Amino acid sequence: MPAVLFPRFDHPAIEERYASWQSQTLLRGGGSTEFVTYDAEEPASLAVAGLESDHVLVVTDPLVLPPAKLITRLRELLVHTSIVVAALPVSNEAANVAQRRAPRTPYLTLRELQQMTAEMQAGGDEPEVVKWDESDPAVYLCRTSFLESIDDPPSRALAGREVVISPADYVHRWSSLRGQTRTDLLDRISPDAKSILEFGCGEAPLGAALKARQKCRVVGIEIDPRAAAVAKKRIDDVYCGDAREIVSIIHEKFDWIIGGDIVEHLDEPWSFLADLRKVCAPGGHLLLSIPNIANAAVVSDLIRGRFDYVYMGLTCVGHLRFFTKRTIEEMLSIAGWTVVEITPQETAVTRGREELMAALASARIPHSKEDLIPAGYYVVARNDS
Repeated sequence: MPAVLFPRFDHPAIEERYASWQSQTLLRGGGSTEFVTYDAEEPASLAVAGLESDHVLVVTDPLVLPPAKLITRLRELLVHTSIVVAALPVSNEAANVAQRRAPRTPYLTLRELQQMTAEMQAGGDEPEVVKWDESDPAVYLCRTSFLESIDDPPSRALAGREVVISPADYVHRWSSLRGQTRTDLLDRISPDAKSILEFGCGEAPLGAALKARQKCRVVGIEIDPRAAAVAKKRIDDVYCGDAREIVSIIHEKFDWIIGGDIVEHLDEPWSFLADLRKVCAPGGHLLLSIPNIANAAVVSDLIRGRFDYVYMGLTCVGHLRFFTKRTIEEMLSIAGWTVVEITPQETAVTRGREELMAALASARIPHSKEDLIPAGYYVVARNDS
């Protein structure tokens, strides 16, 4: 069996660490006899030194979700395709347009992803031979002997060389948890806001967008030092640390306080939200985005005995608390906020959701469709104290 070459990866946040562990676990399930770690910037020749396997699956992005049988399928493709140096899967987040593919069907959970990838492997388009560019391929399989003469890091080993891409093998590649621009939140913040606090600001793409849109002071709180360092270059001030502790030392008032998918990461959000009112101007607003644990895709997984943690999304491994619309309303009431509106977030129509909704309707089991459909909720509350 081919070996697996996996980059050494450490991160202060559990989300990134777990995503790496999960990727390794899924790859080990493929039956590889060798699993070797390497430093991302070391020469490929050094990384494969001592490998006994003739073929190696090289992982350059540690945050990927590979399909079943990926290793054996790519090896078969490589050995039956002449003139190429490597075989690659397709991916949702690929920088190379030849490798990028939209998923055949939408998915919100790991089980739904695995259903979709199994169907893709059962039949798909013909493999495509292309000359690779400078982009990071995330995952590829090659002969060990090829890498033995490469002085570049494994992520750049394929540049300028012929490779074959398998459209039937799909790898999910995660986008940046802390680098996403939340335009959905931007549209919900008043253009008249003069002072804004965002807890869990990440690299502050939202804060940067706010400052580009309107004249305002933006302050962020971020626990990840690397993300906080980026944020400091984009907004007026950044506190690096636990938001629950930092709120107690802030001595200014804000028109708007923003938390995009953060509250569910706190062990005690009720008291935290109450403390936020102390730094919110009278009549000021709180904007939250909170995932809905009652989403039909999650419920569909649960009745099949599945609840798979992942890097981000409805079952993010960093979630410590879980909410429905009713418990969101309850939490805000306990914390002393006045709810202005709770708006359902649009969600993909996934197989798990449709199967559950059809089964409930067929069995005439009473259920609330409006509570099962949303992926989450946008919440706007006001400080009336």
